[in-house]
Amino acid sequence: MQNFSLLGFAAHCFAMQRDLNEMGPAVVERACRTVHAEARRVLGTHDYDWPPLSPATIARKAKGDTPLLETGELRDSIEWWSKGNEGAVGSNNDKAVWMELGTSRVPPRSFLVEAAVRKEPEIHKMAERAIIDVVTGKGRYVSGTRALVGLVRDLGRTIKDSAYDLATYQVD
Repeated sequence: MQNFSLLGFAAHCFAMQRDLNEMGPAVVERACRTVHAEARRVLGTHDYDWPPLSPATIARKAKGDTPLLETGELRDSIEWWSKGNEGAVGSNNDKAVWMELGTSRVPPRSFLVEAAVRKEPEIHKMAERAIIDVVTGKGRYVSGTRALVGLVRDLGRTIKDSAYDLATYQVD
C-alpha cells in the first residue's frame, strides 16, 4: 500500500481517470476486432450448431457443406468500426440479414450476434485486465504520476532539510 499525501492522492485519482478514459476506447476497438475476426472465421464451419444445410443445397454448392460460405462475398462484407466508447460489427450485405435472422425459406444462422455472445467472456476479461492495470498503477498516467509525486516528495524533504540546516546554522 502506498502512502499518499492529499496532493499525491488527488494526482493519482486524476491520473487513473485519464488512464481509464484512454483504456475504454482501446478496449472497445479490441472487442470489435475480436468479434469481427470470429464472425469471419465461423462462416463455412459447423462450430455454432446451425441447422444443417439441405442435401439439395449441399449438392448445388461448389464448396459442399459450408454454411454461409460460397464465394466469400458475405465474409468479406463483414466490417467493424469504433469511435470512443462505441463500436459495431456488421455487414451491409442483404444476405447477412437473411442469414442472421432467417427467412421463410432459410432458417436463421446467426453469425454476428453469436460471435459477440461467444466472445463476450474474452471481452470481459480484456476489460477487467485493463481496469486492474490502471487501479494497480500500471496505467500510462498513473505510473508517471507516481514517479512525479515521488520527486516532489523528495524535493520537499530536501527543501525542508535545507531550511532546517540554514535555521540551525550559527555563524561564529
